[in-house]
Amino acid sequence: MFRKINNKTLLIIFAILAIVAVIVYFYDQKKGERTFKDELFKVDSSAVTSITIYPKGKGNEFLKLNKTGNSWEIQVQKKKYPADSSVIQSILQALAHITPERVAGTDRTSWKEYEITDSLSTHVVVEQGNEVTADFRTGKVSFSQNRNRQNYGNYGMDVKSHIRVAGDDRVYIVDGFLSMMFADDPSRYRNRMVVKLDKKNLTKLSFIYPSDSSFMLLKEGSRWFLNDQPADSALTEQWLNSFAFLTNGDFADEETQPFTFPFNLRIEGNNMNVIDVKGAKDTAAKKYFVKSTFNPAAVFGGPSAILFNQVFPGKNKFEGSQKKGKKSSAK
Repeated sequence: MFRKINNKTLLIIFAILAIVAVIVYFYDQKKGERTFKDELFKVDSSAVTSITIYPKGKGNEFLKLNKTGNSWEIQVQKKKYPADSSVIQSILQALAHITPERVAGTDRTSWKEYEITDSLSTHVVVEQGNEVTADFRTGKVSFSQNRNRQNYGNYGMDVKSHIRVAGDDRVYIVDGFLSMMFADDPSRYRNRMVVKLDKKNLTKLSFIYPSDSSFMLLKEGSRWFLNDQPADSALTEQWLNSFAFLTNGDFADEETQPFTFPFNLRIEGNNMNVIDVKGAKDTAAKKYFVKSTFNPAAVFGGPSAILFNQVFPGKNKFEGSQKKGKKSSAK
């Protein structure tokens, strides 16, 4: 009889333990759901129509990325500029894959520490048509070495960002450098292309400069001629390689842009439209400006002469050492 009672007792104990285990399991699951989300928001990269960025510490100022047809444009207050589609696509892909790794802070007391308050954070609003699909703030960025990402003996670097979603007081840690991705500088998103072409199609380059310093590069067969003399093939090829895919991120303010552009490089070739790249320089202010019909909405300029000198070289840029030697001996 005693043995039977013990067995019954054991069965009851096991049953109670099983019930308790089930209760604890479901409780932990629900608790986990309350403290840690699998996803913060859902973004369909193909359906996004606008991204509005409110920079930290700038009140109601904003920068907006708008989709217009198949392209994107940047709106800064009342000004609009064409955007670099590749940059926008990178942002959209990143938005679609933002996933919380863990909770860094559970309430408002942690906001200042993780730079996620209204004044310390960057506010981002993503819309699909008239629907807001993501509304969040990004703040502090942390860096750490990842010993699992070895590259030729060097340890990789993990970059994490702190993020807070509208309607949720918790601060989450996500992968990536969000504050750089959602920068407040419009040039970060603008089309930086000055010239893009296939040098094999080129047939004629006319360097039209003030005074009598103009010259021409003309391709006949597989050779380039400088006016009526053979150009140095190595020097010409080197310049063409540096010019065929030319970008720049120094955009000139509208207030500083010159009225006239006396320097002009006309680019002609097969299977391509004529491209005019114009330039100007303000010697007194030590500023240089370049604009191109390839990207007519942009004027590049500033104190650096690197772009200007690259686009508008002197004639001697394409003369070989032998030719230069003859000129110096003739003097």
